[in-house]
Amino acid sequence: MLYTVILIMSALVFWIGDPRSFWLLGSLIIIGCLTPFILKTHEHTHPFFVDLLWPKFWICTAPAWVLALQFIIGLTQNPLNILTLGESSYHIVDPINIWLPTSAASASTWVTMFGFCAVYLMVTSLYLIPKSRSFFERLLPWLCFGAVLVGVFGYIQKGLGLTKPLLIKGTGASDFFAFFPYDGHWAAFASLWCCACIAMALLSTRYDDSPAFLQSTGPWYLTGGALLGASGFVVEAQLPSAILLLTLSAMLLIVAVHFLANSKDLHRKPIAISTGLIACLTFAGGIVRIFQTNASSLDTASLRSAAYQMFTASPIFGWGIDSYGKLLPFYGSDTLLGQKYERAASDLLQFLAEFGIFGLTIVFGFFITFIVRYIRGAHNIKLTNHLLLGCGSVLLFALCDSPFMSPAVSFSFLALFFSALRWAEISRNQVDEIDAARPQLVTHESQRRLPFFNKQYEEKEK
Repeated sequence: MLYTVILIMSALVFWIGDPRSFWLLGSLIIIGCLTPFILKTHEHTHPFFVDLLWPKFWICTAPAWVLALQFIIGLTQNPLNILTLGESSYHIVDPINIWLPTSAASASTWVTMFGFCAVYLMVTSLYLIPKSRSFFERLLPWLCFGAVLVGVFGYIQKGLGLTKPLLIKGTGASDFFAFFPYDGHWAAFASLWCCACIAMALLSTRYDDSPAFLQSTGPWYLTGGALLGASGFVVEAQLPSAILLLTLSAMLLIVAVHFLANSKDLHRKPIAISTGLIACLTFAGGIVRIFQTNASSLDTASLRSAAYQMFTASPIFGWGIDSYGKLLPFYGSDTLLGQKYERAASDLLQFLAEFGIFGLTIVFGFFITFIVRYIRGAHNIKLTNHLLLGCGSVLLFALCDSPFMSPAVSFSFLALFFSALRWAEISRNQVDEIDAARPQLVTHESQRRLPFFNKQYEEKEK
């Protein structure tokens, strides 16, 4: 059930690129409501131990519940108002209580909020349910294939010279790729699945019965990852394209080192040399993109400055989800007058402006706790490390762009993050010990079928 639902959700977010599509967000809410049903079915039907399933579920999903509660309470305090002077009307921002959540966005914002929360709830099941690596060995190939297929479509689209993405309205600009109306979102998406594809290529070389690399599925994964990463050469967004190329370079360098140091493959030297050369080429391309002139750099700086000013005006709980575009005319520079922007060109600053320190602490504290727990476990799981490298690259995107606005990027980030952590959990444990609260070494006498005596024996002389 989880396998099927994740594939359906991935197909929706991969092929419907509009980040604020009511059809997409509504479908995600419906799918997310299936999470308790899937968990309950798992609890009742799985043959192995499933202890503390629901406490783990509530702990793992706590960030979504807290942010949703913050949003609901914020609906009671809307700072936007209209001031009428004679025949003229003016939009104003009323003073607010900074100790209470706020919501400055429209009533339709609940679809966005609960749509992303639904994605989070469902994807956490990847950390709670799978019991063996075979689940991910069947799921990740299909997800990688879907991502590469979208990338191939984007290349065809660029080759045909289309003026807007198919099936959606687009933004009117030329910076789009495949179904993504903004190619910066595509760059973050491609960075995640580039790492996943190359990680799967390396995984295919570590099995005891693995054939020669060129005769396995490894080259297909490697080619798919290279296609996704190489799209950085056609992405117009400057820093996102640079990060994508540098991520591809790092992954190819890992492949080259693996074949030189750890592999006994017959063709290990040619593979290492070719991947090393391509890594150098993509690294050079990434460096060139970093130092290219950016005509929109002044507007970008103004957008980020406005987000910081919004944060300082309401630092604890922020102004509510999607409030940035509503409040920008009050906090933005005069150079932005007459222009409509929804994002602050930095997800970090936007998150601070919309959710404040409280929301940032909840979300980042949660992910940092998971990472620290993985590191303290003394695990050095290579697939986990490679997937987490892709997640880390998207966090770099979030410093200079707005990747998490896209449901496709948010879904991909969460799916790979929780898959990586679950893979680490199941790689070093027996199947029947993974979710057991503690080993039950001695069974209580009431549950034994044979007579059992564990009381003090009082021997008497006869």
